[in-house]
Amino acid sequence: MTKVFTVQDRQIAFDFVLSIAKECSKVVSLVQVGSGAIGYHDERSDLDFVIALDSNDSMLEVMDFVHQKISEKYEIVFFSQQEARHLQCYVLNNLLEIDIGFGCYEQAAAWKPAFKVIFDNSGVVEEKMIQSRQWMDNSIYGDKQKKDIAFACEQSWMRLMHAAVAIKRGKIFRAIGELDFVRNMYIDLLGDRYRLESKMNREVDRLPQEEKDAIKSTFVTSENPKDLWKNLLNLTDLIYKELEGQKIPVTKEMLLEYYKDLR
Repeated sequence: MTKVFTVQDRQIAFDFVLSIAKECSKVVSLVQVGSGAIGYHDERSDLDFVIALDSNDSMLEVMDFVHQKISEKYEIVFFSQQEARHLQCYVLNNLLEIDIGFGCYEQAAAWKPAFKVIFDNSGVVEEKMIQSRQWMDNSIYGDKQKKDIAFACEQSWMRLMHAAVAIKRGKIFRAIGELDFVRNMYIDLLGDRYRLESKMNREVDRLPQEEKDAIKSTFVTSENPKDLWKNLLNLTDLIYKELEGQKIPVTKEMLLEYYKDLR
């Protein structure tokens, strides 16, 4: 395998994607998104783009064009095309990942604040993306938050009960699985509140330190039942505090009494 990509390799790939975008007459604009738009995290950051088209009718034609050009230029070890999401993912043989989204310029919208318009023949893409931020945030985080709260109210107490029983029975892996499930719920709720992407913990590192420390207090680092009970109690405190004011079938007091009976 070719050596892992360098910063120079990444820049060459960036310039190549820019050149093929400009070459295609149906491409109106190229936008860089993700960390590269505001300054790469480090030398291992990948490339993320959105290609704005003249119309949705050009979608498959342009996606095929881009795939052909990148395939001719590079050896690709992985390629995925999700037509429903209008997304292509490439991993080159030097392990550089290039993700490219496609959409009509008239519906240009920024899913995240980090974006940079590389070129725009329409003159309207950047303004459309700026204007989209408020309603996009409400759509992404507002609706998601409602669903996450409802799901946590329905499931968290039950999963915590299952974890407690598993600890009592000495079923360590079952207990860990239930704790992981509830912790992920809690992280989703924090992500909604702080407007961060919680899937796969992608932006959790950006949480305030006290929030990260609280999450760490729920990590299982020992099979000792005493330590597992501590993890369970910490997680119970955190998620009930986050759901304060919500209607939950089993209260925190009821749950703590249940734990006490098991212990």
